[in-house]
Amino acid sequence: MVTKRIIPCLDVKGGLVVKGINFEGLREVGDAVGMGVRYSEEGADELVYLDISASKEERSTFTELVERIALGINIPFTVGGGISSLEDAARLLDRGADKISVNSAAIARPQLISDIADRYGSQFVVCAIDAKCIDGVWRVTTHGGSRLTERELFSWAREAQERGAGEILFTSMDHDGTRPDTPANNTRRSRRC
Repeated sequence: MVTKRIIPCLDVKGGLVVKGINFEGLREVGDAVGMGVRYSEEGADELVYLDISASKEERSTFTELVERIALGINIPFTVGGGISSLEDAARLLDRGADKISVNSAAIARPQLISDIADRYGSQFVVCAIDAKCIDGVWRVTTHGGSRLTERELFSWAREAQERGAGEILFTSMDHDGTRPDTPANNTRRSRRC
């Protein structure tokens, strides 16, 4: 029997959790550590924190915040956003993160996935993939969904797995932050997307 796990994903910008629709119109909804504590107390199995502006702003992920999260919660957590080197991954794992999520940098340099997996093991590597459905094909985006790539979702996910990613975190750019009763979800979709 497959065990179901609850894994909230918190998008973080400037140390605060933010929510938007299709990665736009972001609004602050709470403190990253406080929300993590609440999810932990309410039974979440683990958490994912994504620094959604790190790649766009060409900076590293929030090291100090990772330390505060590690002190505040008692469940495993993954950190992503702006991780572009083995050194970035090491710094965050040393500060208390249980897993590392790579996205934009892995598209630019797929060997990054292998480097982290070879050093720490596949169980420490999550490949986040943000994709949009374009003309019936899921196309991968980078930099918080702002740059479209030539990569196709499923082939990139397969390659990431082959390179050592232990998990794939998929986000549909077309449906992020929407609900079933919103216009974005009521439009007719291609069978392929």
